[in-house]
Amino acid sequence: MTDDDATTFHRRVAEELGARYGSDERAPKGWREVQTWHWEQAGAYTSAIEAALAITETRITRLDFGSARRWTERVLTLLEHIDVAERTPYELRACALALAVLEFGGQYREGLEYARRMLRAAQRSGNAEAEARALLGVGRMQRELGQLVQAEAALLSARDLAARDELSDLEVEARLHLAKVHQLQGRHLEALQELQLAREEHEGEEQADDDKLRLARVLTGIGDVYRVLGAYQEAFTFYTRALTLEQGRGSLIGQAILKDKLALVLLNQNKPSDALVSAEESLHLRQRINDIVGQARSYTVIGSIMSRLGRHEHAMEAYKRAYELQELTQNPRGQCIALIHLGDAAYALRQYQAAAASYERALILARRDRDQIGIARALERLGDLHSAQDQQAQALICWKEALQIRDALRHVDEAAALRRRIRTIQPTE
Repeated sequence: MTDDDATTFHRRVAEELGARYGSDERAPKGWREVQTWHWEQAGAYTSAIEAALAITETRITRLDFGSARRWTERVLTLLEHIDVAERTPYELRACALALAVLEFGGQYREGLEYARRMLRAAQRSGNAEAEARALLGVGRMQRELGQLVQAEAALLSARDLAARDELSDLEVEARLHLAKVHQLQGRHLEALQELQLAREEHEGEEQADDDKLRLARVLTGIGDVYRVLGAYQEAFTFYTRALTLEQGRGSLIGQAILKDKLALVLLNQNKPSDALVSAEESLHLRQRINDIVGQARSYTVIGSIMSRLGRHEHAMEAYKRAYELQELTQNPRGQCIALIHLGDAAYALRQYQAAAASYERALILARRDRDQIGIARALERLGDLHSAQDQQAQALICWKEALQIRDALRHVDEAAALRRRIRTIQPTE
């Protein structure tokens, strides 16, 4: 068989597979994967890319993220075989899919690289909507990595670009994520303003499913602000409304997120038994959809409830499980949070050496990733530990560095608490 004959053969097979199974809901499993291979062998790389992208989207829908990532990488490799002028639309889709996969898995550093690649492709093509979406992705990843100043700049650019081009859905998305950054910066009023503007855009009588999803996320964000401000009943109301929307859509991940948040509100309302029921319901939902990062978060919430109940050994077990899962997904911020909680449990059990080891490991991770909030939290805990062991000089060093960070982030309550700690040792401060 000559090369031309082989090329013709593979093309015909790929075309026949598409004609036979393209619209058949009972098509045999794996037919599109076989079709992709035949398109590649025929040298029809554009068709191979389109088929591979369809496979990736299907895998994501099925929450098969490991396989989805491999197919995304295959698309990016296939792009090298087509003309540069034809690549951009496919590169944008592939990077967006890769970003979704990595974000779900908590692999934010790698996700940031894909978001930046997406941004470069969008800017080359002059596609304003794609540029805004890419900036949104960049901002989300930077927020998760604790790079709040950079995240704010990226999300402001995404919001303004979307507003300029009247991309209302995208503008709402940008406002939602910008509010999360403002909240982490201690700028709660600004966070609430962004969320209220987003809410006005999507709250109405007639809503499509996508609008309901966005509204649920906006209501969740408002609940987050109220919870941080200590308005627990208001937070409970907004979370419950958002949960109703998520249940109406059948969104398991949305329901799981909200059940964890409701558990935290119930815990703050001194209802630990109810909180535990809600957190365990969240964990079961996350296990059903194989949400590894989410399971780690649920274990962290369960650990917090166990600590409140004084069951510190059980809290330690939950935090250890959270750390193992965060380590599995290579999520440095999640590992840092889990280590701090592990230190808290060890501290409560008067296992000071173990507590110090956990806090110091958390501090190393946070410094490596320039996670300012993580650094401050670890230093605060280390200062408390030193103080408990009558090591006041070391406690002061930790607390003063943490105070500089809290002041820079405008975390008023946390900064005030640190100043009170410092005055116990240096009354004139």
